[in-house]
Amino acid sequence: MKLKKIFLSLIVLGIFGTAEVYSQEVMFGFDFGAGFTQGDFKRQIDKTAGVGLSGMAGYRFGNTPFMLGLDIGYLNFGKETREEPLSSTIPDLRVEVENSYNLVHGGLLFRLIPAEMPVRPFLDGLIGLNYFYTETVLRQRGSFGSDSDVLRDTNFKDTAFRYGFGGGLQIKVYHDEGKKNEDEQTPPYTIYINLMGRYMYGKEAEYLKEGSIIRENGTVTYDVIKSTTDILYFKLGVAVVF
Repeated sequence: MKLKKIFLSLIVLGIFGTAEVYSQEVMFGFDFGAGFTQGDFKRQIDKTAGVGLSGMAGYRFGNTPFMLGLDIGYLNFGKETREEPLSSTIPDLRVEVENSYNLVHGGLLFRLIPAEMPVRPFLDGLIGLNYFYTETVLRQRGSFGSDSDVLRDTNFKDTAFRYGFGGGLQIKVYHDEGKKNEDEQTPPYTIYINLMGRYMYGKEAEYLKEGSIIRENGTVTYDVIKSTTDILYFKLGVAVVF
């Protein structure tokens, strides 16, 4: 607990104890990351982590460390792929069938972050929604990445409220002063490496996992799971500040 308090104190000092004058800024970020299931979600899904992408756009108000933005992301928690005949009357024409178990999440981002500096810490608060969906895709079999989707359908979906908090560091790797002359005008911008962690509390949702789609005698049934959906995220990415 002492280390946690010290870490949070350093972040707060970094945010409020840096430059006295703030200028407004617009930020765009793109991250790769992993989401580690927690609590009931981990016990039910039998899978520790999902991988995915996320992005954000935010506006920091001038003369303050307060940023308001939108955050959206995607995680995949598993895939099942098999080959099937196209139909019972054409058994010699086979296709590839894939079931994927996915989560799209998004919502509002509230961030405390100082003005531009070589290394700047930040604190996040987030509220939004989790959208769980299971999708089946029918593909033509091919080679060397030439597969193409033929049919796509969502088998099961549900939505749940989410909220959480996090923090991280941005490390400056490039700065451009921009140009202002008669021939060319470009705004200044800075590129940061983004390192962050987040804990998101997810309310109860119904979803499927690998093995939840049961096929017997030409019919399909779903073994639906219901639980809270807490996830711990770790992300690495790039942020561009204008």
